[in-house]
Amino acid sequence: MKSWFRPRIPLDGFWKFKMDRELVGDREEWYRGFSSADLIYVPSSWNEQNPEWDQFTGVAWYQRDFYVDGSLKGKLAWIIFDGAGYRARVWVNGNFIGEHEGSFTQFRFGVGSIKYGDLNRIVVRIDNKPSVSDLPPARELNVTAFDFFHYGGIHRPTYLEFTDTCYVDDVTINAGGDGSFKTSIDIVCNRRVDVKLALMDKELSEVLFEEMIRDVEPGRFRYERRFNGVRPWSPEDPNLYNFVVEIYTDGVMRDSVYERIGFRTIEVRGGKIYLNGRPVFLKGFGRHEDFPVLGKYMHGAVLIRDFYLMKKIGANSFRTTHYPYSNEHLDLADEFGFMVILEPPLCYSGMDRILSREEIAKLFSSEEYFTKARRFVEEMVKQYKNRPSVIMYSVTNEPPSDIPEVAEFIKRMAHLFKELDPSRPTTFASHRSIRDLALGHVDVISLNYYRGWYSEWGDIARGTEVMLKEVEQIHQRFPEKPIIITEFGADAYLGLHSDPPQMWSEEYQAEMIRSYVEVLSKRDYVVGLHIWNFADFRTPQNPLRTILNRKGIYSRDRQPKLSALILSKLFKNIPTFIE
Repeated sequence: MKSWFRPRIPLDGFWKFKMDRELVGDREEWYRGFSSADLIYVPSSWNEQNPEWDQFTGVAWYQRDFYVDGSLKGKLAWIIFDGAGYRARVWVNGNFIGEHEGSFTQFRFGVGSIKYGDLNRIVVRIDNKPSVSDLPPARELNVTAFDFFHYGGIHRPTYLEFTDTCYVDDVTINAGGDGSFKTSIDIVCNRRVDVKLALMDKELSEVLFEEMIRDVEPGRFRYERRFNGVRPWSPEDPNLYNFVVEIYTDGVMRDSVYERIGFRTIEVRGGKIYLNGRPVFLKGFGRHEDFPVLGKYMHGAVLIRDFYLMKKIGANSFRTTHYPYSNEHLDLADEFGFMVILEPPLCYSGMDRILSREEIAKLFSSEEYFTKARRFVEEMVKQYKNRPSVIMYSVTNEPPSDIPEVAEFIKRMAHLFKELDPSRPTTFASHRSIRDLALGHVDVISLNYYRGWYSEWGDIARGTEVMLKEVEQIHQRFPEKPIIITEFGADAYLGLHSDPPQMWSEEYQAEMIRSYVEVLSKRDYVVGLHIWNFADFRTPQNPLRTILNRKGIYSRDRQPKLSALILSKLFKNIPTFIE
């Protein structure tokens, strides 16, 4: 939820920072305050801010002082982290206020120990030591089940927000392309309230509809109506509106929040994905939130460049590989009309590198592990459920789903998504191809293929042929399900050229992408193509990586490779709507 009414104190900027290599901080009570000559900038991961911190995994402490004006006394104080971790524990003025596991979802704690009209101190203990039970799992920094760098720190913005004792705790919205509208509003108050609802234009300058509902009982309030004349949201015309909720007691406003919404309907039927009743084709990328020095934080200027580059190339979609992205990232997806497949941090690409087949089966059969995954998914859905850009949920990425226990886990997770949000279809990105046991448990089949790179290397034609044969076999098994190729591509070192195309050259990458796009776009059961990856990104160290995964069609600092030009020509020949 957004709000212009709630006072806010940003905590971006320089913090004191201290590594705790010997794990003495808890015993020495650093949470009460500590001395350190080191400074760090928030938001950003710690790793690239100082070469001495780069390869560190473990516990580090953050500290900052902030002032709270006396005029805020009597309000409830909340500290909100948009993303920090992997594990975060938080103290304010020496008082423990909460802990959270997971780097990529927002969390908040109530703060009852604020000193008004005075300075306050926040201390945050971050622990990013890897574990096979983490999401995603790893044994150590360079032995992981995922192929992206394991950053640590306060990655995203952090701030204090103040509410009245009567406030809106949550808003859930379902706005259909036909103007249908349903909302449930969670209200906290010790007395009945009046609720004012308004639909406003994108710029919050014109009220299109307004209604006051009197004498509402606190708790969950449900409201439903149809808005005539609204323009639906789509990639070609991403119309946005603002839904405003205000609560009053005795004629005095106690809270005001709003959500940016788009009216759109997404459904899967007859082997197609329909947006507002029209079959749609997804053209785009897997991405990563990764940038030099900043680590997992994506500055607004970087995001703006990314979205203009994606628009220039003819893309209309992306998957949040392999974790939910920042609020700013999804704000721009809403704004630019990008369709998003939202994915939690359940990434298992190299699970067999860290566990045996028997250990994998045991882990995925564990009720404790499912409960943890459920908590991560619940947080993600709650944060992003109202966004028009989010059209689908990906349950997981590249699980070892040729193992029956893993397939059962995926089935349970897919049911969980439907339980939490029945308005969106589900998928998961499979790299087990025809051996996958879980493809029938989701609405859309998503397949990752690197034939011509990790196998059939050096022979793009043969790799493409083998890939296409397997895709057609899967289609024959599930003819009613649309198929998206959610990953394909090849590494290319910027500036390395070869005639004829050879592996690691820009020409080889461009030729492999061209080959896949040309054959797959002719299959009417294929309804989406996502290149891996939009830009080069940092990875764990191993013999297959030169610091970065270089499958990006742009370099890590967003300079184009030859494949960017080739892909632009290919994508622009594929319409968004395929009727």
